[in-house]
Amino acid sequence: MQQEKFAIRFGLGGIKAVGFGVMETAIKERDAGGKFADIYDFAERLNPRSINKKSIEALAKAGAFDALQKNRRQVAESFDVLAAYSAEKTEEATSNQMSLFGGLMDANAKPELKKTDDWTKVERLQKEFEAFGFFLNEHPLDDSLSDLRKRGVIFSDKLERDELEDNNLIKMAGVIAGSKHRSGPRGRFAYMSISDPYGIYEAMIFDEGIITSARDILVDGSAVSLECLIKKDDGGVRILIRDVKKLEDFLQNTKAQEKDFEDIKKQPARNNYNRNNNSNFSRPNQESAKAAPQQVAAAPVKKTLAKVDIIIKSRDPVFGIKAQLSQCLAPANAEKTTAVFLSIVGEKNITKVELPQKYCLDEVDVSKLRRIEKVIDVEAAA
Repeated sequence: MQQEKFAIRFGLGGIKAVGFGVMETAIKERDAGGKFADIYDFAERLNPRSINKKSIEALAKAGAFDALQKNRRQVAESFDVLAAYSAEKTEEATSNQMSLFGGLMDANAKPELKKTDDWTKVERLQKEFEAFGFFLNEHPLDDSLSDLRKRGVIFSDKLERDELEDNNLIKMAGVIAGSKHRSGPRGRFAYMSISDPYGIYEAMIFDEGIITSARDILVDGSAVSLECLIKKDDGGVRILIRDVKKLEDFLQNTKAQEKDFEDIKKQPARNNYNRNNNSNFSRPNQESAKAAPQQVAAAPVKKTLAKVDIIIKSRDPVFGIKAQLSQCLAPANAEKTTAVFLSIVGEKNITKVELPQKYCLDEVDVSKLRRIEKVIDVEAAA
């Protein structure tokens, strides 16, 4: 019994820059005259007005001509040759005049395609991505999966299964599929679409320092490793990029473990205390104080931050933010206060507002603000 073979089929009309009209014309011609013998036969049998350079390049990138010409790059870069050949054959077929060189030239002579080496595997996969908008057959990270797993990298399927918690710190990897860089009152920020072997995920960068230092890496087609913070709320899961490296540098400089593992950490909760409720501290009685006075610890000293920027995407967490900040109002005699900003992330920009009240916030307060649902992040400066 012959084993059944399975394959992925993708409609040619769905390839970027290839219209349905072009493909319908090609299919009708194939049904009427049989399969195309080679790339020249394809060019000859289709009306040159029905195809254009972008369509041929896109079909070549997608591998649609592989059965006619294996060198994809050669087809993509030889449109002018094929277009001239198609126009010549169409003119010959419709002209009633005898060719000037009739009988002297080989009627079957075909122009030579541009001489060039085919794309490398990485280039071919990138060209497929340009044509489809995703990696259809293989992924550039397929060959590195084992090395990445031994370095604790998490993949997007874990996000799809909702197996990560709020404030998890993780390592991820992928190929940058697209990016949008924006500028707002608080500086530059970026939205990244990143593809790994299990899907495409979205990540955000609000640290202008990362955007500046990694500007040569944050380009479409780059293979990268990421350190990310996971933020979860009713609106879903957000991925905040805290660091980015070239994938090859990450693999070279990060020691592999013997077995696969997932490097998942929790954003550390800082030592917490309640300045308004002394009952949270254990108070030694007189006997224990006399017996061991050295065990009585002084109250922690509050180190007031100079600036705190609370980043949100909607107004939902505002009530919780106000409630937390109300506990941090600066006294009239405060030597140092914290300037608090509220940054609301929109589709095209960030609206930044400085709160009029004066506060005294330290790292403990910042940690509390980060734990409020639907707060994207909190940035602090000493």
